Amino acid sequence: MRTLRRDEREAVLALLDEWPLSDGWRGRDYFGRYIELDPTYADDNFWVAEQDGQLVACVQIFPRQLRVRGTTLPVGGIGSVFTREAARGSGVASRLLEASVAAMRERSMEVSLLFASRHAFYGRLGWLLWPRQRSLWLRADTNTAPDALRPVEAFDASRDLDEVMALHERYSASRDGTVVRDRAFWLGQLGFAGNPTEEFLVARDAAGRVEAYARASLFEGFCAILELGRSDAPTATLALADLVQHSMAPRDPDPSAARAGRPSAEFRRMLLAPTHDDAALDAALAARGVAAKHFEERASMLRVVNAEALARRFGEAPRVGESPASMLRRLLPPEQLVFWPADRF
Repeated sequence: MRTLRRDEREAVLALLDEWPLSDGWRGRDYFGRYIELDPTYADDNFWVAEQDGQLVACVQIFPRQLRVRGTTLPVGGIGSVFTREAARGSGVASRLLEASVAAMRERSMEVSLLFASRHAFYGRLGWLLWPRQRSLWLRADTNTAPDALRPVEAFDASRDLDEVMALHERYSASRDGTVVRDRAFWLGQLGFAGNPTEEFLVARDAAGRVEAYARASLFEGFCAILELGRSDAPTATLALADLVQHSMAPRDPDPSAARAGRPSAEFRRMLLAPTHDDAALDAALAARGVAAKHFEERASMLRVVNAEALARRFGEAPRVGESPASMLRRLLPPEQLVFWPADRF
């Protein structure tokens, strides 16, 4: 077990290409985007197991800074966890994850975050489930017709990036768990977030300024909003509701629906919403006949990596008898964790 060498990037992508992913992805294409475009990528954040001269397992650390309670929390995301079939059951993935946690601690990361369905496996290694409330927005027959909505435009980075960055900063600032992005990260994330068919839409105010944006794509089989944001202007909530409704409107051609193998009208009838904590937006959509069905998302898992550093960061010593996990639940309650799907790894 060791970290990846630069000349092994193709070898680790070949290993990950054996992973049968959803949404029409090939492993090498999906994971290759992070190697090529993520400015935080480093070979020594990729832990691998080698046997008989071949890579048989891997785990990747994704360094991120999350907003939590008015400060930034250094977090190690865990992804690209894969073991070749012949090596499964040997404990190699567990050992790689333990090595990754030790590396995160050495690199001053205080919490680790991952997304998984294998709760028992990661639970044995110290990660705890952080269930969050999500919504499915349902298009109704009385939904406002697309041509009755205000015009929207496709996002153009050369024209819109500065305004969208500012909206993201303001809208996400009070939402615990959102990722801090500088310009370099934004430019990389535009390439490795979402899917190839991502629709990034912006709405403008009367003066031509961007006052709302929304990103939608095929995501784990659903038509999903990957991220959204708006200004505090009185008209911005309605502008954002327009963008959501545009994302629900059938169209032809529809690359996302084609990739999902479903007709556009069926694919876009139900829109998976992020954890967004925007009651005004919910009310605006409900007033237009967009119904909401709520459910508990059970994919997010967190683990404390350095309890002492975490306590110092927030200036709060652990309470008597309080475990590191309990302290983290107090500092970042599961119901308050907002993490845009556009930042998934």
